[in-house]
Amino acid sequence: MTGDPIEIVNLRREFGAFVAVDDLTLDIKRNSFTGLLGPNGAGKSTTLKILTNLIHATSGSAYLNGVDVVKNPREALADVGTVVETPEFYPYLTPR
Repeated sequence: MTGDPIEIVNLRREFGAFVAVDDLTLDIKRNSFTGLLGPNGAGKSTTLKILTNLIHATSGSAYLNGVDVVKNPREALADVGTVVETPEFYPYLTPR
C-alpha cells in the first residue's frame, strides 16, 4: 500500500441543480480517526459513495491507499468493506 489511506481532491457532486459535495479536499493520514459530521443533505453519504465507487463525482478525484477509485476500482477497493445507508435483507434468498 502506498499513499495515504484516504485522499480526496477538489471533489464535487451535483444532482441536477443541487450540489451535494462542493470542492471537498481531504487527506486522512495512516493511524488516525476521522468522522464525517453534518446535517442531512451535507454530503456525508455522497462522499462515502464516491469513495466506494458506487457513484461518480461530477469533478475531482478520490484515492484509497494512493489508488484512484475510478480508474482502478478493484485495486482501490480490494481491502475495503462498507455498508452505506441501510442494509437490506432479501427474505427469499438463503445462504448456501
